[in-house]
Amino acid sequence: MLTDPSTSDKRSLILRATLELLASCGFHGFSMKQLAERAGVAAGTLYLYFRDREELIRQLHEEIIQVFAHHVLADHNPEAPLREQYQLICCRFWQFCRDNPDILMSKGQFDHLPPDVLRDHHEAAWQAFQPLTDLFDACRAAGLLKPFDNEILATLGIDLFLNLARKYHLGVITVNEPALDAIINASWDAIAQHPGNPF
Repeated sequence: MLTDPSTSDKRSLILRATLELLASCGFHGFSMKQLAERAGVAAGTLYLYFRDREELIRQLHEEIIQVFAHHVLADHNPEAPLREQYQLICCRFWQFCRDNPDILMSKGQFDHLPPDVLRDHHEAAWQAFQPLTDLFDACRAAGLLKPFDNEILATLGIDLFLNLARKYHLGVITVNEPALDAIINASWDAIAQHPGNPF
């Protein structure tokens, strides 16, 4: 798995090394030779798994989306109260970003992928996060959320945790548990039809 640095699988080692170099050096800041050295494999081995640099980055991005969704939705219970579902997703979103700084800090590097690839990955992300779509739909049907589409709701309510975690890793802010609870409530208020309503 991408997040398991102890794995001996060469593909996983290459993906892990790519992620580390993306986070520290940026998209254009390292060579395939440096990547091979970082992964502990021969340079030719890279091309046994990935056609070229762009294919490597694309596959890394796809895997990150799946790992991210798996973590965030691991404890998801669609039978729980709607706001409680939202709060848990936000909490798990924050935890993943906090605990995986390489993934978070490399996020902007994927903007170098071609627009059509980014659109495909964006669609794949929504598919991976289908329970979030279902939650937004249920909340709208219950009159709990502003009548925005899911893209806007996610931008206003969920995406802020990416920016928050980035500032956390840069040492600009600190976030303790009481602060996180307040931030999650504020993110709900940003999308709620009636801010401050506990239901």
